[in-house]
Order: sequence, then structure tokens, then C-alpha cells
Amino acid sequence: MSIDQLDLRIIRSLSGNARKPYKSIAQELGVSDATVRKRVRNMLDDGIIKEFNVLIDYHALGRIIKAFIGLRVNPSRIKEIVESLEMNPDVQVLYRTTGDVDLFVEVIFSDMEDLNAFLESELSLEGITGTVVNLVIGPYKRCPCTGL
Repeated sequence: MSIDQLDLRIIRSLSGNARKPYKSIAQELGVSDATVRKRVRNMLDDGIIKEFNVLIDYHALGRIIKAFIGLRVNPSRIKEIVESLEMNPDVQVLYRTTGDVDLFVEVIFSDMEDLNAFLESELSLEGITGTVVNLVIGPYKRCPCTGL
């Protein structure tokens, strides 16, 4: 499952626009479209490329409040807390971590009222013993998945 420089260039081209036609990629990279098609198919078969996704412009949707929330959690309740948070569509990313917090949650909301409602409802689950909320005030490099 190794890839070479051409595979990396194909991945980079698709990362900018996953709907880009193979013919355009081939012209850009100076190879045939059959080569691009075969290499993409191989990378899909090998699990290197997992899927092609939709990138949502959250600003266009009016969802501009991004926060990172660290949760301290009672270890005996972590599974049910994770299961509950996974179901919430406002939770973009959920990590298990080491250090001062046990879980790290990335959320995106339309306004501060929505964030506050999330903090008061979702984070009042039994077993959450503390929270650390950090608001994003501006990106130096935007997240490729959310644009925020």
C-alpha cells in the first residue's frame, strides 16, 4: 500500500476539488486520463482514499461560532457521554485525550445563544465533572473540512 509522487499529486488535485474530471487532472499532471483513473481506483481499493465528501461553507449557512470544549469525565460514564455527544449534529469532532481533560469536542453554532443552550443541556449529562470552553476568534489557517 505504498504511493508515489504521482499518487500524491493526484490526491492533492482531488483535495482541491473531488469532482474534478480525471481528464483535467491528467492534463494538469501531464499523464493520461487512464493513468489517473487507474491510480484513483487502486487508491480506493487499497483504502488510501476512503471517500469523496461534500465540503460545507458554514459561513454561508450562518454558522460562525466555533468552539473547542474540553470535558473532564467520570471514567465509568465516558461511553454513554460519548454516545450522547456523537448523536448531536452540532458536534463536528469528538476526541479522547490525555492531560487536563478526557474528551475534546469541536462544535459549530449560529450564535452564542445556541452555544450556551448546548452547554446547559448537552453538557449537563451525569458524569461530566468539568468543562473548559475555548472560542475561536479567528483562524490563521482554516480547517479544510469546515472552512472555519
